[in-house]
Amino acid sequence: MNKPVLAILTESIRFDNQDALKYFSQIKPVHFYENAPYGDLKEEELVGAVKYENMADLEQKLLTLKPDIIQGAEPYASRKALKLCLVAKKVSKKLNIPLIFPMLENRPVNDRFGVVAGLFLKQILKKYAESASLIFYLNEGAKRNLLEVGTKPKKLVKILYGIWGIETDIFRPMSEIKNEQKILFMGRLDEAKGLPYVVEAWKSIEKDFPEVSIYFSGKGDLDYMINGSRMSRGFSKNSDLPTLINSSLFTITASITMKRWEEQIGMTNLQALSCGVPVITTLSGGIPEYVNPEVGILVPEKDSKAIAQAMRQLLTDEKMRQNMGQKGREYILKNFDAQKTIEKVEEILLKLV
Repeated sequence: MNKPVLAILTESIRFDNQDALKYFSQIKPVHFYENAPYGDLKEEELVGAVKYENMADLEQKLLTLKPDIIQGAEPYASRKALKLCLVAKKVSKKLNIPLIFPMLENRPVNDRFGVVAGLFLKQILKKYAESASLIFYLNEGAKRNLLEVGTKPKKLVKILYGIWGIETDIFRPMSEIKNEQKILFMGRLDEAKGLPYVVEAWKSIEKDFPEVSIYFSGKGDLDYMINGSRMSRGFSKNSDLPTLINSSLFTITASITMKRWEEQIGMTNLQALSCGVPVITTLSGGIPEYVNPEVGILVPEKDSKAIAQAMRQLLTDEKMRQNMGQKGREYILKNFDAQKTIEKVEEILLKLV
C-alpha cells in the first residue's frame, strides 16, 4: 500500500527543516524549495526534495505529483511566503486535498506591518485559515494572531511542526569533548538578540573569573562590540554546534522584543539543553513557553545586571550546572525530541486522508 504523500512548500531549505523528515514512517514527505542558502546540506541529503524555479513551476510540479496533503507557508512570514500560500491554496482546491500550514509569527500584526498593511494581511490570513483543514501554531502569540481573524480553535494544534524539535542523537552530551571554560552566545550579533546587554554583563564580571572566556557564534552589525581580551567571535555551521555547545559551561540567549520582531521559539536554548548544557535566557517572546526555571535561568529583557548575576551563579556553582544540564537533557527527550514530534504529527495528519 502506497504511503500518503505530504507536499511541504518552503522558500529555503536547510538542515534543520530537512534532515528530520527521515523520521516520517507512515507518510511520505516531499519538500519543495526554491533555494538552499545556508550550504549545510550535502547532495545526498537533498534526495527526495524538489527544487522549483518560480511559482508557475511549483504549481505544475505539485499538480504532477498529486500529493494527498499540501502544506503551505504562513502569510505573515514574507512576500515570497505569501505567494506560496496562494499556490498551496490553489492546488489544494484543484486536487481537492487538505491544506495545512504552520504559524510562528507572534508580533501583533499592526505593530509589525502598520495598520494599513496589517488590515490587508489579516484578511488574507482569515481566508487562508478558512481554507485550511488544520493549522499548527508554535507559540501563543501566533495563536492570538490566528484567533484575531476568527480562526476556529478546533483547527489549531500546538506542536513544533516544521521546526520539528531537536535531533537528540545529534545534539547530545559528549563526555569526550573537553570543557574549555567558556561561555557561549549563539545568534545574530545585533540588538534584537540582546548582544549589548550580554557584553555589558560580561565586562562587569570578567575580572573575577580570569580563567573563563566568552565566545560569540554569529554574524551581525554589532560585531565591533566584541573587543575584550577574553572575548572572541566566529561563525559556526549547524554541524559544528553540538561540539561547540559541549565544550561550553553554559549558553546565553538574551533576545529582546522589537517593534517588528520577537523570539518565536529560541531553538539555540533547546539545542543546548539537549546537549546537557544549562542556559541563561530572557523572558522574551515564546522563550518562556519552551524553557522553564528547572532547566534554565530566565531573566528580564535588557537587564545586564540580571544576566551578570546569572553568569556569576553558574560560574561559581558547578553542582547547579550539572543538575540543570541533566534535567535539561531529560526535558528535551521528553518534550521536544524531533522523532517523537513527527510521530505525533503523522498521527494527526493520517486522520485527514
